Amino acid sequence: DQVKATLREAQAYAKLTGVKETNLKMQAMQGLFTRKQKFYIHCDVVKELLVAIDFVKEFDLDVVIVGGSESWQIADLLKKYNIPVILNQMHSLPTLPDADVDQPFKTAALLQKAGVLFAINDEDGQHRGKNLPFNAGTAVAYGLSKEEALSAITLNAAKILGISDRTGSLEAGKDANFVVSEGDILDMRSSIVTMAFIQGRQLDLNN
Repeated sequence: DQVKATLREAQAYAKLTGVKETNLKMQAMQGLFTRKQKFYIHCDVVKELLVAIDFVKEFDLDVVIVGGSESWQIADLLKKYNIPVILNQMHSLPTLPDADVDQPFKTAALLQKAGVLFAINDEDGQHRGKNLPFNAGTAVAYGLSKEEALSAITLNAAKILGISDRTGSLEAGKDANFVVSEGDILDMRSSIVTMAFIQGRQLDLNN
């Protein structure tokens, strides 16, 4: 309720004319209402996800769910309101004690089947993204195709962040961001990254 009240205040601020002193907090939020900014909501359980949908209904914000471990339960609503999901640490226990123990592995495939735009994340601060491709590989073992899993850590992520015009896939005019791997890059048993490039510049992988 407090967040909604603040958003209503920011909407009202946008309609003011002749403001003598800028309210920096209200000014910083104006991009939300023109959809130049995204509204990231960190939540997991269904009742929280339904509140996130309320923000779209009332304010027409470009909402992104971060976490969304139970998002598969309301995938039809997320699809209806065009709300993407960034799935957090896949190699974890389910949120609820009565959920399937492998539910975190299956969620990506369920969202894919429902047509929800999603990305796979690796929020383990200790590894700093090292296991990201293996999270995607787990999703392959539980229903995604390899192409869909690869998109979930590349192009889908770029679409959600609003930068797919310049990265996320290998196309003319986009940044040349890519890696080269011996074996299957999504399989920790065979993946050996031999080269990596950011904007066409090769990285030194020796250290």
